[in-house]
Formats: sequence, C-alpha cells, structure tokens
Amino acid sequence: MADFLKRAWAEIHLDRFEQNLNNARRFIQNDKTDIACVVKANAYGHDEKNISLFLEERGVKFFAVSNIHEAVQLRKNGITSEILILGYTPCEYVNELSKYDIIQAAVSEEYAVKLADSARKDDAKVKIHLAVDTGMGRIGVVAARDNECKTAAESIARISCLEGIILDGLFTHYSVADSCTEDNIAYTNMQTDNFFKVCALVEGSGINIRHKHCLNSAGGLFHYDERSTLLRLGIVLYGLKPDRALKMPFELAPAMDLKSIVACVRTLDKGRYISYGRTHCTDKRTRVATVPIGYADGYPRALSGKARVLINGEEAPVIGRVCMDQIMVDISEISNVGEGSIVTLIGSEYGRTITADDIAEMCGTIGYEIVCGISKRIPRVIYRDNKIIDVVEYS
Repeated sequence: MADFLKRAWAEIHLDRFEQNLNNARRFIQNDKTDIACVVKANAYGHDEKNISLFLEERGVKFFAVSNIHEAVQLRKNGITSEILILGYTPCEYVNELSKYDIIQAAVSEEYAVKLADSARKDDAKVKIHLAVDTGMGRIGVVAARDNECKTAAESIARISCLEGIILDGLFTHYSVADSCTEDNIAYTNMQTDNFFKVCALVEGSGINIRHKHCLNSAGGLFHYDERSTLLRLGIVLYGLKPDRALKMPFELAPAMDLKSIVACVRTLDKGRYISYGRTHCTDKRTRVATVPIGYADGYPRALSGKARVLINGEEAPVIGRVCMDQIMVDISEISNVGEGSIVTLIGSEYGRTITADDIAEMCGTIGYEIVCGISKRIPRVIYRDNKIIDVVEYS
C-alpha cells in the first residue's frame, strides 16, 4: 500500500464512478438530457477534487454543489465545466459568482431581486437557475397546485426582466421519486406536470430558458422525462440506491470501501463484559479483536451490537458499544487473525459484501448519511485501474 497511516482508511475507486456514469448514460439513451454530476459535501464524502477531475475527463460538462465555497474550490481545482450551486449564497458574493462563472440557484423572487440589486451595484452579471417548488416545500416560487402555476410563471417573468442577472434555467426537485407506491408515483407525476406547465407558460410569453430540469437520481431512473435538459446524478453516481427497497434498472458499483486493521487480539473467558455500559457479556470463551475505528471516524454508534465486519472473507459481529475510536469484534470462528489483519467495514471480500446501504438500514437512516459522515480523520486512498494514484489526508 501507499504511504499513509494504516489505522483506518477509505478506498475510492474511480473506475466504479465511470461504470455508474456510463450505465446512467446508456439507460436514458437520449441526447436531449445531459448529466450534471452532484459533487456536493466533498463528493458525498468521497473526495471531490479527484472525482470531479476524473469525471470531467470522462465528458461531464456540468457539476452541481451545495454552496459557493464548494463551487469556487472546483474552479481552483481546475474544473472548467459549468457549475450550479443548489443552495443559498449571500448576495454580497455576487462578484465571486461572476468572477468564477458560477450559476446560482435562486430560492425565491425576493432573493432574485436582492441578487440583482447587488449585481448592479458591483457592475456584475450573475447567471441563475430559479427553483420552482412543485411540492418539496423547501425553496422556490410556489407551483405545488395547478392554480399556482400561472402566478409562478408571472413571478418568473418579472425575474427575467431584472437587470444584473441572467435567467439561465428553471428547476424543481422531487420529494418522493424514490418511492414506487401508487400515491407517491401520482405525486411525482403531479410535480412533473406542474413544473412543465410553468415552463410552457414562461416560454409562451416569449422568454427563452436554456435549461429546464426536474430529474434527480431517482427521477432519472424511474420517472425519466426527455423534456428535462439535465439529470442531476447524485447518489447513483456513488453506487448507492436512492432507496434501499428499490430494484435498480442496472447494477450499481459502490465507489467507497472503508477499511481498518486489527490492533490486538485477546481471548476472554465466559462472563467478561465488553465496552461501555456492559451491554455485551461473553457467553463462552471468546476471541476478541479490537479495531481502531469508531464514531469519530464516521462509523455510527448505532451499529453497536448490530453490525458485522469482514476479516479474511468471514463475518465477525461487532460486540459491545462502538467507541469514539475503537470497536470490538468476535473472531472466535475466524482463523489466522492477528495484529495488522485487514478489516473491511464497507466493501467486499471473497464474495461477501457489506454496503453503506446495509449499514444505514441497521442505523435507521440512509446510505447518503453514512458515506457523507465518514470523518476527515479518514484518509481517502484514490484508486484508478486498481492502482493507487493519490492519498488525500485532510488533517
């Protein structure tokens, strides 16, 4: 292995990103919809610099992030593709938006007016994509009911006339596209209908809109609509499901493996307590391995007594509470385990697999939270063609 601290680390496989991207491209089979890769939150915890540069090499021309710091960092890392900020940016940052040619999501008409005022004062021009709230209840001009579409279109028409901004796009976000229940499918269809009704009203008044996009990962795979000029590919790009219960139209390749090592092995007699709270007591003579990873590294405490790890291709249950920096696992049934043995917490060994989605289910959360929560104490070891090309140390 490359030179990095072999305590705990995440292996990031760029070839798996390419596989997921290409599968999504083949699935939509339509040149009317381009793919915008969502790389916010440090590329969902995977390391945005290496990933975004690799994806741009693979023909990605559009990226989406959460905030201006992430957007500017992409530019400083050498990204030349279009960048959309999906979240809020204070209006005093108009110069940065203009300087770095970053598209800003407009969260309301009032915000667009303030953004235009700041742009005029600084003699700047800012591109915006205006959010249309078709039922997410989060940001945007409201068009969640049919009778609100006309009012939303009128608001958009006023925004299009504001000096200092360029209305480059409209977008909406689905709230239940990852659910296949009858009522949620109907709700997603309603969101789609209202969004494109607003778009039609706006364009019918003579306003040209370059981008109109409604598709997130689940939307693109289960509710594809060729009228959406962008598919904002998020969690699927990282090889995880929008919802664990979904049957995916193609195989996903999880891009992150999380690994650690065995720090020590001890044999404990029956009746010995393990970890804080004495929640686990050995019911027989037990071989216990201590692994130096814990909730400060992003391995959730909620996995206490629930999770399993892989050692030598075999499953070892986590026993006792997950500590800040350590976990204990029962290796009584696994041979040839000693100090330095590799432990796979997320990933595959000899046909056995543990995914972030598996861990999320045990914690009562979603895979997004698991990968985004991997701490910056954990170095990201970047693989390309099964070779280490970079090691990213955050601290």
